Amino acid sequence: MADLTQTISNLVGILLGVVGVVGVGFFIYGAYMYLTASGAPHQMERGKSAMMTALAGIILAMVAYGVVELVMGAVVGSPVAPTLPDPTPAPTPSG
Repeated sequence: MADLTQTISNLVGILLGVVGVVGVGFFIYGAYMYLTASGAPHQMERGKSAMMTALAGIILAMVAYGVVELVMGAVVGSPVAPTLPDPTPAPTPSG
């Protein structure tokens, strides 16, 4: 069961990273469209729409991560958050 939990955690982390990169890229594309519109209302509206869609997608991805975290916590009994290594240095043998 721990392997399944870790696999789901890894998969969710990878997908969240991909969604984040695509969302930021789409936001930058919308900002570029907005900034290069030269006052054209249609182009400015397309840029604003692209930026708002990207923000909505990123927020939706974060909410989905929270839902997965909640469900996995209820099913497994422990959070799905990836385990981080211990930051304390290992003791060195004295000679």
